[in-house]
Amino acid sequence: MNRYREARIRAGLSQKAAAISLGVRPPSMSDWESGKTKPTHEHLVAMAALYGTSTDYLTGASDEKNSPPPQEGELLSEVISRIQALPDPALVRVQDFLSGLEAGRGIAAAEAAEPSSDGSPSE
Repeated sequence: MNRYREARIRAGLSQKAAAISLGVRPPSMSDWESGKTKPTHEHLVAMAALYGTSTDYLTGASDEKNSPPPQEGELLSEVISRIQALPDPALVRVQDFLSGLEAGRGIAAAEAAEPSSDGSPSE
């Protein structure tokens, strides 16, 4: 059993919000969480960042749920240097990914505010 679903729920995201943030269709999230398929390395890294955990935790290589906090400015510097090295077509994908993250936060907040049909918070 993988840890994708548990980490997503702990992060307070529905499958739909996580899928939008990761730039995939919701059935892909379901397939990853059920073990039917595995995410690509890029999606695994993005999922870990979105959920605030490590890829090692998601893959079962570690039991440490939270990533160690980066030193101030360290993460931003790493992200900027990696983005600067990308070709223009990849930058468009990064821009789309960032838009998905922003949209996902809005969807997650809206879904958290709406009770599901059984009266419990939606998942």
